[in-house]
Amino acid sequence: MRILTTTCSFLLALATMSSAHAGDEANKGNKKCDGKHHQEMLAKFDANHDGKLDDSEKAAARAAASARIKEKHPEAFAKFDADHDGTLSKDEMKALRAAHKEHCKDKKAEKTNG
Repeated sequence: MRILTTTCSFLLALATMSSAHAGDEANKGNKKCDGKHHQEMLAKFDANHDGKLDDSEKAAARAAASARIKEKHPEAFAKFDADHDGTLSKDEMKALRAAHKEHCKDKKAEKTNG
């Protein structure tokens, strides 16, 4: 759980691939869980300004996220870099997003039960 808590702070860049939490009232105001960062990252990595990320733009976003995670959270990076190649692949990022989704779900449950 400690890794997931640490992980949440750098998952901002991963929102470029998913905004599943955009309408979740329990996470409203939590930039990491409410999809606001998705819009910021789209603006940053949408090089052709078509309102969506193509494969090369997604790759650039993933590379930036991977570098940031590696620098700021090396123990979490090591956990999700399953092949130990020094970068997070598309599948490794997918696992990281799944962990983030579960983290947000746990936070929602804490608010509801607490």
